Amino acid sequence: MKNIRPEDPRRLGMFNTATQGLQWDGEHIQESLEQLFRAVDDLATAEIKYYYRRRTTRAWISGVSRMAAWITGTIGLLLPLLAATTNPEFKEWAQYGYAFLAVAASSLGANSLFGGTAGHVRFLSTQLELEKLMTKARVAWCHYLATGVNSAGINSTSNTDAGFALIQNYAHDLHTLSITETGVWGETLMKELAVYQQDIKSNKA
Repeated sequence: MKNIRPEDPRRLGMFNTATQGLQWDGEHIQESLEQLFRAVDDLATAEIKYYYRRRTTRAWISGVSRMAAWITGTIGLLLPLLAATTNPEFKEWAQYGYAFLAVAASSLGANSLFGGTAGHVRFLSTQLELEKLMTKARVAWCHYLATGVNSAGINSTSNTDAGFALIQNYAHDLHTLSITETGVWGETLMKELAVYQQDIKSNKA
C-alpha cells in the first residue's frame, strides 16, 4: 500500500485480496482472525505513512513561506528607516519597502492557502491519533489472543465473537479518524479560498 492515497480504491482492493480466501471452519478460525486483523492493521499502517508524508510536505511549505515572510517583511520595514537617514544613497530605497511588504504578505497568504502551518499541525495530530489507535488495538489483540489460549480456547463462540468485535472496532475507529480529518481539511480549504477571494475583491475595489 506504499504511496497509495487513502481515497484510492486500490487500498480496498488489496484488503479484499488479503481477506477473500479466509476459511472459517473450526480449525482455521484463529488463523483467519489473525489474518483479518493484520489486513486492517495494514490499512492503519498505510494511513500513518500517508499522513507522515503529508505533514512533511506541509512542514516544508510552512517553513519556506514563513522564512520568506520574515526576510522580506524585515527588509520592507528597514528600507524606509534607511531612507530617513542623512545618507543620500538610501533616499530612493523607501519606494521598494512596499514591494517587500507585499511579498511578505503574499508569503503568509500562500502559507494559509496551501495549508502549510495549519496542515502540518493537523496532519501531525492525525498521525499521532492513528498511532495511538494502532498501539491500543495491537495491545488489545495480544490480550485477546492470550486470554483465548489460556481459557476457553479461541475456537469458542464467545471468543470468536470477541475477536470479530475487536477487529470491527479497530476498522471503525480507523475510518472515523480518516473521515473526520478529510472533513476538517475540506472545511479549512474552502474557508481559506473564501478569504483569499475576498482579499482579491477588496484590493480591486
